[in-house]
Amino acid sequence: MQNSNYSISEVSHEEFTNSNIVVEFKPNSNVAFYSYTIIKNNVEINTFTKGGIDSNGNIVQDHSSSQVVLSTTGQYVLEFSLYDRDGKIIENVRTGVYNVDKDAPVIKIDKDSYEIELGSKYDFLEGVTATDNIDGNISNQVTVTKQQDDDFSKTGKKIVTYRVTDSSGNVTSKSVTFEVVENARKEAFIKDCTFVGILCIVLIVIFKYYHTVALERRIAKFSLEPKARSKSIFDRIIEMKKGVVSTLAKSLGKYPIIYRYGEKYEKYQVAFGAETSTEIIAEKVLMSLIFLILSILAATLRLELVSVLIMLVSLLLGYVSVDLIYGIRYRFYRNHVENDLLQAIVIMNNAFRAGKSITQAIELVGVELDGDIAYEFRRVEKELAMGISVEKAFSNLADRVEIPEVRYLTASLTIINSTGGNIVRVFQTIEKTLMNKKKLRLELKALTGSARMISYILMILPIIVVGIIWMLSPAYFLPLISSPLGILLIILIVALYGLYVFLVKYVMKVRM
Repeated sequence: MQNSNYSISEVSHEEFTNSNIVVEFKPNSNVAFYSYTIIKNNVEINTFTKGGIDSNGNIVQDHSSSQVVLSTTGQYVLEFSLYDRDGKIIENVRTGVYNVDKDAPVIKIDKDSYEIELGSKYDFLEGVTATDNIDGNISNQVTVTKQQDDDFSKTGKKIVTYRVTDSSGNVTSKSVTFEVVENARKEAFIKDCTFVGILCIVLIVIFKYYHTVALERRIAKFSLEPKARSKSIFDRIIEMKKGVVSTLAKSLGKYPIIYRYGEKYEKYQVAFGAETSTEIIAEKVLMSLIFLILSILAATLRLELVSVLIMLVSLLLGYVSVDLIYGIRYRFYRNHVENDLLQAIVIMNNAFRAGKSITQAIELVGVELDGDIAYEFRRVEKELAMGISVEKAFSNLADRVEIPEVRYLTASLTIINSTGGNIVRVFQTIEKTLMNKKKLRLELKALTGSARMISYILMILPIIVVGIIWMLSPAYFLPLISSPLGILLIILIVALYGLYVFLVKYVMKVRM
């Protein structure tokens, strides 16, 4: 652009470019001196002067040309001020816009390396995004350059290079390694099945062993035991486990807070013969460590590292599993006592008809019956022998087994001992009531059998489906454990499943 006072090589450059923009400004002889200012992104960054007025007030002429080089990213404007020989402004010149873009776009890829199965189809552009400071989202312009080896029908590492160019001509490329493995899903499935199979075999062997031990204890009183008997490996493991639990319980029992916390397990202590309730807490801690070791072992078989989340979940599951096991055992224990209670009442009633006392009737129940109900009545017999009253002994029994009928029996014995009465008639009434209640319970159980089976299937079906999906595709649930949103979803799913189980049990529960 030429003017009577100056000439400019390039007035503006509105399109973005990744090259340097050189603007040459040349004043004519009418201009004694001049100055110019570089404005970048609406901010003055520098001012230059050609000639000017010195400290004595004399004018220093300089109308040589100037070259302005714009070499960094930004939007530029140049302002020139032209002066004559008297120091007066001839003209102010403002150029157009010069746009320089030297910032390359950014390619974002989730990982630097991927593992794909042999023969599987893979979308190389899936999850690949590209952004530019000027063009914004240019993900649709990303191209995949030719791989070092186009043939993904062979195992090995392949290099895939992604390339994107913005409107200014800036280019970015990023290489990603793809490792083609053979039957990765099948191998993981085989490993999972092998691990689950071994675990199932171990559980079956342990179950059979416990069944054998129970049978041995049942027939032991009818057989002669040899003087010396070698201990099996399971006996040694159980003894070792008891020793570890006992040692750990002694250490934990030193802390008052642990002792107070163990009071909630006193009913388990009485039902299953633990010396102290602290031993149950020690079993919970030991089970947590066992679950942690199993999770580490499973990860080792997969040649993976155990995440902190998996370790915490393993510890929590191990700690809670003891509550679940003891809860189920106590429920069976309580059901055994409740089912055999009617037989105990019948034996006591027959004893009263024969003229025997309460103590003799209780002793007769312990002799005639076996199992959990006999154990409880023998315990009552021992408490009576120690001087505890009948009311207190049966009150302790009611606290241990938490059965309404036992409390009803305790109240009846208390009233009889306090006010007198026909104990045979009272026990006949109790026997008739328990008989009718048992008949009603069996009838309700028969009528609701199919509905209860459906409710159990509905409760366990989600777990089975999740287990099958996990075995077929171990990576399917990775997004749930690899992001905060996924962990939040897991917590929400568990909460909803717990609510679902509660509602199913609540709807199917029959109150008597």
